[in-house]
Amino acid sequence: ESLSDGVFAIAIGMLLISSNPPTTFDELKIFIKDFVPFAGTISVLMWIWYQHYLFFIRFGLRDASTTAINTIVLFLVLFYTYPLKFMFRILVDLYQGLITSNQELLNHLFTETIHPKDTASLMVIYGFGAAAIFFVFVWLNTRALKRKEMIGLSIIEIQLTKNTIFMNLASGVIPMLSATIAFFELAGNYTFMVSGFIYMSYSFVMPLVSYYGRKKLSNLTD
Repeated sequence: ESLSDGVFAIAIGMLLISSNPPTTFDELKIFIKDFVPFAGTISVLMWIWYQHYLFFIRFGLRDASTTAINTIVLFLVLFYTYPLKFMFRILVDLYQGLITSNQELLNHLFTETIHPKDTASLMVIYGFGAAAIFFVFVWLNTRALKRKEMIGLSIIEIQLTKNTIFMNLASGVIPMLSATIAFFELAGNYTFMVSGFIYMSYSFVMPLVSYYGRKKLSNLTD
């Protein structure tokens, strides 16, 4: 667990060292603008860390297979730290340009930062990476559930584990769908927009999954 926590700390450190200390006011403005992508990336990393933390606190599995799967999680976290921050930077510039009608910013975004033809590839990289992380958590929790007698899980703990599996499954299906649309360019010239809007489904899918899980727990405790 100490090694795992260290890897998450390294991922956060990678974000910090990717931004040079500002030496001029213009650089300071750029540094401040980078705060939102940095905060967004940290938030996602902490969400992943919390899932990781809950798993080992609940089950305490130390077998070779669990260690190997955990290594996959840590690899994915380290590998996708920079792509995640890059994605947040793209989104901040995109929405800032659209909200303020800043055509110069939008032109710079789609000429200097990323070319329109590469936007679908960006969604593929991010989508499959995010899906992989959540599906690995599904894998870990499913293995733990199969060992419920050996671990000695109570009925409540079994349901909590099932809820976690459903939550991570839903969290992974959405980016997988987005990446699939982007990979096959199913929306033509609107692929980047459509694959991006897919993530809006988190706003209603996750509350529904959470409600379903709470209802199952409530039925057990009534």
